[in-house]
Amino acid sequence: MATALSGEAAQQNEDLIAQVTEMADRYRDGGQIGDLVRLRDLRVRAGQRISDEILTGWAGDEEEIPPQLFESESSDLPEIDVRELSIEALRSAMHHNGALIVRNFFSPREAFDYQREIEGVIEAAREHHEFEVNGEPEVRSTNSKARFLPLKKPASEERGGSHAFLGKSGAIETFLSPRVSAKLLDSFENQGLRGLLQAYFQDEPCLSFKKSVLRRSEPLKHPAEWHQDGAFMNKGIQSLNLWISLTDCGDGTESPGMDLIPRRLTSVLPTGTNGAIFDWSVSGATVVEAFPDTTPARPFFAAGDAVFFDHFNLHATSSSPAFTQPRYAIETWFFSKSRCALNQIPVFW
Repeated sequence: MATALSGEAAQQNEDLIAQVTEMADRYRDGGQIGDLVRLRDLRVRAGQRISDEILTGWAGDEEEIPPQLFESESSDLPEIDVRELSIEALRSAMHHNGALIVRNFFSPREAFDYQREIEGVIEAAREHHEFEVNGEPEVRSTNSKARFLPLKKPASEERGGSHAFLGKSGAIETFLSPRVSAKLLDSFENQGLRGLLQAYFQDEPCLSFKKSVLRRSEPLKHPAEWHQDGAFMNKGIQSLNLWISLTDCGDGTESPGMDLIPRRLTSVLPTGTNGAIFDWSVSGATVVEAFPDTTPARPFFAAGDAVFFDHFNLHATSSSPAFTQPRYAIETWFFSKSRCALNQIPVFW
């Protein structure tokens, strides 16, 4: 276990958390756009404090096996409507199937609204980089900065490579947008997601700065590589990812969705071998060898549908000549506060 915090450090943590709550309430009650930036920065600062409290090992009870609540074929994933989402359904699907599709997590109107938000973030990011090239990054309007504003902390330098990669793949870290990150967390609160995650983790949830992203993905020109996000993360963690499609995508549409292995996995498969293109990816040959009797799932997602999975889930972006239109999505990684991936930069909720 990590060394216990001193009384002074513990008080600083409590003060910082209180500031986050106060700033969030202040903005909801009619605060200024500048409050969004301060709120975002406070969440990230409070997230850095989590590393002072983190457990370096886990000595908790073994997971109780939940009942199997879903009957499905080997190529199917369990799915429910958001009105049926419960801790029992989530635990059952994650333990037995490795993922759970949730229909209508957002309404079509909410999905379209977040599409427009992503376009606004992309445009604000373009403005920021243009002004940065000209040596005038502060010239942008307050509204533009609320849509996209990098952190000024030295730690942001370590995120440079990640941000550049995400930009090329049509994605931007959610917390680079003070406006969208605040709006999204409010949406999650309204859906009761915090309480669901508290029950699932049996701990307070936190988020990931590096792995929570806004996506506008163009169709792939070649098959995507299979991967498990656990290949990028610390060991011994407890995670849950919420991927929300903002456009109709996947099977039967013109936009790429996701292919997923409909099995619960508990370890990371060999990466960078057997013909894999990247050192972090799992080759198609390895997938076939590991799951000879399993057909990958390629679900249809309507705008607003979502899927939960964890860091061991094996998945890939769908590719097909039928996919000709971009796909919008929001991906948010949550961790148990006491078992979070420190290398993914925890953010306080």
